[in-house]
Amino acid sequence: MNPNLLKQLAIVVKQGSLSRACEQLYITQPTLTRSIKLLEMKVGAPVLIRTRYGVEPTEIGARLAQIGERILAEAEQSEEVIRQYHSGYHHEFVIGIDPLWEFATVAQMTAYFMREKRYVFHFRTGSAAAQITLLQKGELDFVLAPAHLSVKQGELSRTLLFRDRSGVFVGKKSSLIGGRQPIAAEVLEKQNWIVAGASAGFLDRPSELVGLKAASMAFTGSIRSVLHLLSTSDVVVRLPARLALMTHDIDTNQMIQVSGPLGPRRDIALWSKSANIERPDYTKVHQLIEVFMRSLDTSVPTFELAL
Repeated sequence: MNPNLLKQLAIVVKQGSLSRACEQLYITQPTLTRSIKLLEMKVGAPVLIRTRYGVEPTEIGARLAQIGERILAEAEQSEEVIRQYHSGYHHEFVIGIDPLWEFATVAQMTAYFMREKRYVFHFRTGSAAAQITLLQKGELDFVLAPAHLSVKQGELSRTLLFRDRSGVFVGKKSSLIGGRQPIAAEVLEKQNWIVAGASAGFLDRPSELVGLKAASMAFTGSIRSVLHLLSTSDVVVRLPARLALMTHDIDTNQMIQVSGPLGPRRDIALWSKSANIERPDYTKVHQLIEVFMRSLDTSVPTFELAL
C-alpha cells in the first residue's frame, strides 16, 4: 500500500472536500481524484461518498483515513526530529505533568529548561493515573505527579521533591473569605462545594470535612474552570494549597481554616522507571529535573503551611 494514498485520503476526510484537500496538498483535483480511484481499486470498494455538503468516508474509508492520520503525524514528527538533530539536540524526553502543576510552575519550568541546550523536553499534561500507565508502557520518560497514588506502581522509582498539603479555598464572593477562626463542620456543610482534580490525582472530597455532604459539581482534567469559579463565585473546594497559591489566581485570604486535623499531604514526586537509570542521558535528565524541583521547593513560599 502506497502510504501517500492514505495520507491524501486522511486530508480529504478531514477537510470534507476534494477542492479544499487539493489546496492543502498543492495538487490539482484530477490528480487527487486519480489517487482516490487507485486506492479504491486496491480496496475493491468505495472509500468516499458524495453528499450535498461535500464528501464523507465509507466505513472502510474511515478506517484507512485513521491510518493515514497516523502516517501524517509520524511524518511531521520525523521532520521535527531532523530539525532537532541539526540544532544540536541529543535526545527528546517526554515528561508527564498534571494540570495544576503545569499552571502553577509554567514560568519557572520554561526559564529553567530553556537553558538546557542538549535535550528537547516535551511536556504532556494529563491525569496522574493515566500518566503512570504511560510511564510503565515506555511512552513517557518521567512523570511529575502526586507522591501518594493508589495505582499499581510495579518497577517504578519515586523521589519526593516538592512539599505540599491540601487546603480549603472559598470563592471571592463567599461570606467565609478572610476569616481568621477555624470554620466548623456545620457551617462548611451549608456551602456550595465543588470537587476538583480527580484526574490529576488530587481528589479531595468534602466528606473528609462535612460527613455525607455531597459536592454539587465536579471538575476533572483542567484547573482553569476551578480558578475562574474561585474568582467569580462563592464555591468551596479543596486543592493542593501551595500549588494553588503559586498560580497567583487565588488570594491567600481565600484559604480558610477549618476545624479538625490538617489537610492530607499532597506532595509531588518525580516518577521514573527503575530500569532506565542505567542510561547515561536518562540519569542526567533525572538529575536536571530533581535539581529544578528541589530548587522550586526551597525558593517558593510555604504560605505558613505546616510542611
